[in-house]
Amino acid sequence: MPVVLAFHGYAMKAPDLLSVLEQAIPPSFLLISVQGPMTALAPGAELGKSRETGYHWGVSPRAEENRDIHRAAVEMGIKWSVEQGGDRSRVSLIAFSQPCSFNYRLALNPPEDISFRALVALCGGIPGEWKDPGLPSASSSRTHVLHISASADPFYPQEVIASYPERLTGRFASVQHIIQKGGHRIPSAAFPVISEFLERYG
Repeated sequence: MPVVLAFHGYAMKAPDLLSVLEQAIPPSFLLISVQGPMTALAPGAELGKSRETGYHWGVSPRAEENRDIHRAAVEMGIKWSVEQGGDRSRVSLIAFSQPCSFNYRLALNPPEDISFRALVALCGGIPGEWKDPGLPSASSSRTHVLHISASADPFYPQEVIASYPERLTGRFASVQHIIQKGGHRIPSAAFPVISEFLERYG
């Protein structure tokens, strides 16, 4: 089976992301939702009685440590997927919000130098140091990208996302950037686009 490893955003939980993405990922794929290592109170729950918690990926003030933790999570996810019958040569990554930039960086230097087939980024950013089109690595030159933004996302406004296609295109095999109506959430209108993209490239 082709594999999709999914990474949730800040203060989310892996099962919640899984239930959403099951509507977007083709049924022929093995979908694995990976949970971040650090707990956080859900936004708005800080003063409430429930004090609901979620998880996130920013466990250290040192960026390189966070990237190492993310890389280890991807490596563990790949290993587990292969044990379940997943195809090691057909692994794609999908992320919502916070971990999108982690996936982009990792795609330039993936585990075992085996290219990811595809990256799907949902309402997230790109590495801050990528100011220009850049160049692909031997691995990322074979990876296809679908970046989906939202028209009213307060964290990634229009003036920020406008440059994403230019800053991504030079680093990957192909890049599609789609803007859906709405705020900072996973847009259900994008589900058919995601499914078609993964069927083609994943």
